[in-house]
Amino acid sequence: MNMTEKATQNFIETYERTQARLPGADSWLSRRRETAVKAFAEAGLPHRRLEEWKYTDLRQVLEKAAFAPAPAHEGAVILPDSRSAAAFAAIDRYTVVFVNGRYRADLSHTSRLPKGVELHPLVDVVHEQWARDLVERRLDDGRQAENVVDLNTALMNDGACLRIRKGVKLDKPLHLLFFTADAGASHTRNLILIENEAEATIFETHVGAEAGFANIVTDVSLAEGARLGHLKLQDEATGAVHLATMRTRLEASAHFTSFTLTLGCGVSRGQNFVLFAGEGAEAHVNGAYALRGTQHSDQFCVIDHAVPGCTSHTLFKGVLDDSSEGVFQGKVIVRPHAQKTDGRQMTQALLLSRNAAMNAKPELEIYADDVQCAHGSTVGELSRDAIFYLRSRGIPELQARQLLISAFLDEALDLVPHEMARNALKSLTDDWFAEARA
Repeated sequence: MNMTEKATQNFIETYERTQARLPGADSWLSRRRETAVKAFAEAGLPHRRLEEWKYTDLRQVLEKAAFAPAPAHEGAVILPDSRSAAAFAAIDRYTVVFVNGRYRADLSHTSRLPKGVELHPLVDVVHEQWARDLVERRLDDGRQAENVVDLNTALMNDGACLRIRKGVKLDKPLHLLFFTADAGASHTRNLILIENEAEATIFETHVGAEAGFANIVTDVSLAEGARLGHLKLQDEATGAVHLATMRTRLEASAHFTSFTLTLGCGVSRGQNFVLFAGEGAEAHVNGAYALRGTQHSDQFCVIDHAVPGCTSHTLFKGVLDDSSEGVFQGKVIVRPHAQKTDGRQMTQALLLSRNAAMNAKPELEIYADDVQCAHGSTVGELSRDAIFYLRSRGIPELQARQLLISAFLDEALDLVPHEMARNALKSLTDDWFAEARA
């Protein structure tokens, strides 16, 4: 049995042992799980021979770790004393806490949600039709993400399910805090339904002191005129593996802004699939990352313009030190009838070490002629001339380097869809540089 087969078999055996205890075991979801695990068994874990996974050898990572299911953590939980865990502490917000992938009501603070805002753990909504629609709906062609999404569907045990009724605006951000307290694998499914003209801002933080495997799928549906701002901070343990897939469907005039900051984790991959299903919609998918040691971070993004008159902008900027490796793979698809499309994509990386590496592959796939589309990629080092100029003005070299790195990342961080959160993330990147040079 080769490496892929062994790693795949570990997850199949987990499904067979635990299926009777998974949420929805007596509903439509049990049948969907069975279909998903069969598809996953046939396809297996993604590997380098697949074009979309050529830079990230997920099968090798998961085989080495052989992650068993993370236990349900009982009793008191001490959240890590880290800047990332407390990054949003000064912001007035609702808080939902998951420990080892499972909801903890005793640690969460969601009292006095506005009327029309429904927030539940996954187990409480699996029988509802809107949840079923989000789980079963395919928001893209699915080939790139189907295997890991099927794995999540087969084993998902909890998640945050948010529904905001027509015209309702969430009065303050909703913060989803995922904390890994024990080593193991967790499979989280988040469902977000924002109805017509409704609005929300969601923070998402992933931290933990233990090595683990997180396979997270978030299905988002934005109805006509709906607005969602999404901010994700990922700073997990060095030995952790983080795999996150977000699939977003936008109806007419919907607006979606997403930002991801990656600081931690040994191996991480973030997948964003955006489908424009209604005219006049707009999506901004941005992010930044700061890596060191042997960290590996892969950002994969597919923006599907299936209707006319929509706008998508993507910008990812990263700083890589030591022997770290960054990856960006992005594709903007413009369907034959999607005239008046504005689709732009850019990735930029700054290498602080000769041992660091960056792989970039932005793509345009255009089948219409009346469009404005562009893509680009740059990889480089700090300018010696700029460092010399700052030093000639009396600035020490270490401070000069930090100023240049901060200026480089700020172009991306300025796109964070919340002012106080933006300042918090800028502070975190400054701390990252200080720690890297300590």
